[in-house]
Amino acid sequence: MGLGTFIARRILTFIPTLIGVLLITYLIAYAIPTDPVRAWVGEKLMNPQTLEQIKAKYKFNAPWYEQFAFLVQQLLTGQLEDPIRHRNVFDEISNRFGVTVEVAIVGFLFLVAIGIPLGLLAAIYKDTPIDFAVRIMALVGSSLPSFVLYYFLILLLFTQFRTTYLAGIPEPSLTCRLSIASWPESIPVLGHIGAALGKVPMFAGIMCGEFDVVGETFKRLYLPGLALGLLNGGFIARIVRNSLLDALSAEFITYAKARGLRKLSVWKHALKNAMVPVVTVLGLNFGGLLSGAIIAETVFNIPGIGRYMYEAILRLNFPVIIACTFLVALVYVTINLVVDILYAIIDPRIRY
Repeated sequence: MGLGTFIARRILTFIPTLIGVLLITYLIAYAIPTDPVRAWVGEKLMNPQTLEQIKAKYKFNAPWYEQFAFLVQQLLTGQLEDPIRHRNVFDEISNRFGVTVEVAIVGFLFLVAIGIPLGLLAAIYKDTPIDFAVRIMALVGSSLPSFVLYYFLILLLFTQFRTTYLAGIPEPSLTCRLSIASWPESIPVLGHIGAALGKVPMFAGIMCGEFDVVGETFKRLYLPGLALGLLNGGFIARIVRNSLLDALSAEFITYAKARGLRKLSVWKHALKNAMVPVVTVLGLNFGGLLSGAIIAETVFNIPGIGRYMYEAILRLNFPVIIACTFLVALVYVTINLVVDILYAIIDPRIRY
């Protein structure tokens, strides 16, 4: 099977996956025994006429499948409205997604910087105290509640040592933002891509030469990034260790050693094969970060997608829950597709 056919078959799985995720999420929210409209309006502002108008607008007087179909139709046409903020849900997501991208990038950098070197060390020094320490770190990272680590790091690095800031997201100048927003009018295709990338404050700062924005962003986001890296770094290290040890014990490595290949060449061949499962895990982790780390953004008071989802869940905000779930599912299936393509490039046998 060619690479193009393989990609086409994977893309065909997108639609049923997205529909299934949306349906399951909606049914879970629908099963909660409460009135979401009362949660939107609030007890003090309850008015029978207002409640009925809102219920009629969002089809809450109709069967569940009609409600679901209405929300999906509004979602696909871009007309879904946040009933609490009275703004288009996609506008809200667009305003917050850039911040989540920054958190994801910083967190992923820490994840790679922590996980891969520790995994290589654990494989090189197998069954030594270093290997034992890496495995303990993986166990702690998998079992420790994330908010415990987040609050501990805040107490240590913010309260005690004052090495970071926890307020505000740096943005480029207004002139820079207006300039990037005007690109689609003057540059046909690349202008739209540049304007989309400009939604991420640090990218906009780089485009305009305002590199201080990047520095200030890392000052404010390195703590949540470090927390996310520590939380998952041990698990990545364990995957790297086990995968590399499996590759080193394979027959082709024995053959390479028998041929007298240098140790560096042997390790190069082993690493290429060991990276296949590592790429998958890293891709899924980045997808999770890009979808909005709900607890991290809530604890660190970051106005991204994760915090928006958390607020929507608290208020049973069905339109926002559906839109954010769609975004999360879309990010995950896209990242999975990219990972599968990398799989097929690294090991062509995956295509068959």
